[in-house]
This record gives sequence, structure tokens and C-alpha cells, in this order.
Amino acid sequence: MAPVPSGVKGSLRIARLFGIDVAIHWTFLLLVVYVVFLSSRQQASLAGTLVALAFIGGVFTCVVLHEFGHALTARAYGIRTRHITILPIGGVAALERMPTKPGQELLVAVAGPAVNVVIAALLIAGVFLVGDLQTPPNPFTQDAGFFGMLALVNIALVLFNMLPAFPMDGGRVLRALLAFRLDYARATRVAAMVGRVMAVGLLAWGVMAGNPVLMIIAVFVYMGGGAEAAAATQRAAMQGTLVADVMQTAFRTIPPDASLAEAADAVIASSQRDFPVVDTYSGRFVGLLLHDDLAGALSSLDAATPVSTVMQTNLPTLPPDTPMLDAIEVLRVNPPVVPVAQAGDLVGLLSIANVNEFLMLHATPRPGQRIRRSRED
Repeated sequence: MAPVPSGVKGSLRIARLFGIDVAIHWTFLLLVVYVVFLSSRQQASLAGTLVALAFIGGVFTCVVLHEFGHALTARAYGIRTRHITILPIGGVAALERMPTKPGQELLVAVAGPAVNVVIAALLIAGVFLVGDLQTPPNPFTQDAGFFGMLALVNIALVLFNMLPAFPMDGGRVLRALLAFRLDYARATRVAAMVGRVMAVGLLAWGVMAGNPVLMIIAVFVYMGGGAEAAAATQRAAMQGTLVADVMQTAFRTIPPDASLAEAADAVIASSQRDFPVVDTYSGRFVGLLLHDDLAGALSSLDAATPVSTVMQTNLPTLPPDTPMLDAIEVLRVNPPVVPVAQAGDLVGLLSIANVNEFLMLHATPRPGQRIRRSRED
């Protein structure tokens, strides 16, 4: 198993299917420990404990298939999935973006639960036709057969995921339906508000019932709604904006034969952390020296080592006329900074800090003041 590139930190890649990395987060091991603990409390046999672990494996196989439902449907609309990560609370398919057309988002959102419906139907049909698997006593299949219980879990996954609240699929379904009548940002705000009301209700229910799981879910839903609404507001602010409107144009460059010591002096002498490396003779951009790479090199290499040995050379570049909605997706995959080049010449740098600064200054106009948000205004 290898670390997942550009994936969730602390994840290990366990498979690659349909060109998508499937990873497992280290916290998933906590669930394994919990299952063993439950089995020991019930004095389950070794066989019963192994069946319980197999059941958890079956559940998360269904979760992975659920996420592939989202990923493969999104692929039909030209949207790639960077990776799928398995967490103790479920799975996450890291789509490069969500479709902005309501019909497409609706299909992508329902594709995951639809997979669970199909799995549940197949399991139930199998149980009725050939019977269920009898297993030793364990925490999960004592009162029902292995496959019957797995079918019930898939039904529960459908019901839970279709709750009309972000970040569940039901929240995206609600937004897609609203977006047929409202603009995307307003539809998101309404859907987020519905989700937050539901979160408050879940929290009250959890407190009255003394159920910590419901309380955790309520916090999860409340925060998810806020994050989705903020992302939609940012997207609306970026609509029609180009990289040239946001990029940093005042920056210092260094030549490829500059030493690590000289690069360190340049960092100290300015507030700039990452330095474009530009060929002295041709003036062409040849690489990018990242602050973290410089710091690591200074601790392991001689200070006279040229920066060309540690600079990044395989970074993507963006033309200045790239729409910011596309550029943000590139930034998410290639943080913290992306060079902006035109005809091979470096004309700017685009970083997450640039985007945040632009949003802070332009997303919310002051009273009585109209701030230009895009070239289409």
C-alpha cells in the first residue's frame, strides 16, 4: 500500500479501479479495534469475531460502491474523481467539482443511493431464493442473517444519505431541484438553511435521547451546510472572473544557479515564500522553488547547492485568461501556488492566499458601493 497522491492526509491506497485510487484512512483501524472490543464484551468466539470483521468489510464495500456510483456518473459529464477515501463514518469521493447544471447534479447525487438500492434488492432476493448465511454469534448478525443484515444496512444508508441536508446526497438533491427555479447560490443557501434546521432538530433529539451518535451527526450536518453555502457564495463571486484579475504580479524571481543560501536570504528579505525560477539568459520560467522544499533542502544539503536541484519542474501553468472557476480546481490539486504564463513567459503567480484575499475584498460590497466582480459586469 502506498500513500495516496493529493489525497486525504494519513490515507493508504489499497486499490485502483476505473482509474480512481481507493484509499483507507488510518482512523478506520479504530473501527476494527471497536469491533474486536464489542466481540470481547459479548464473549464471541474467534469465528464470531472474524465474521463481525467480515461484516464491517461488507458494509464498507457497499460504501465504496456507493461512491463509485457518484464518481462514474460524474465521469459521464466530464468530471474526474481524484480519489475515494474510506473513513470510519463512511466514504468520500473527491470529485474535481460538482456539476452546476441542476439535472446533472441531481443524477450525480442520486447515483450513490441508487447503488445501495440495487445492492439491497439483490441481497433480499438472494436471501428469499437460497436462504441466508448462518454465522457464529457476533455483535452484528445475531438477530438476522449475514446477508439480510447487510441488506438492512444498505437500506439505512439510502435513508440516511437522502436526508435533505448537506453534506449528504439529499442536500445536493434538494439544491438541484431548487436550482431549476433559483440561481445556484440562492438554491444552495436555501438547502443549507433546511439542513441546519434539521441539524438543530437532530441535536435536540440526541440530547433528549442521550444519544451521542445523533449529536455528532447533528454537528456534522450543521457544519456541512455552512461550508456548502460559503463555497456557493465564493463560486458566485468568481463567476466571470479571470486569473488575470486575481493573480499576484509583483514578485521576485531567482535564477536556477542561485544557491540555497541565496534563496534563504531572499525569503528573509521579503514576505515572499515561494520563488519562480527564471532562466537568466532566455528569461523563461523553468521551475518553482517552494518554501517547504527549500527548508527541507537546507537541513540536508550543502548551502551552496543550486536551487535547480530542488525546484519543482512538473507544475501546471495557467494562461492569464483562464476562468477562475477552472483555476480554483487546479489550485485544489496543486497547492499552494500555480505559475501563470503566457507564451512561455511568467506573468504572475496564483495562490490560495490570492483567492482568499480577492474574495474578502470583492465578495461582499460595502453599503452603497458596487465592487466589480467580473469582466461580465
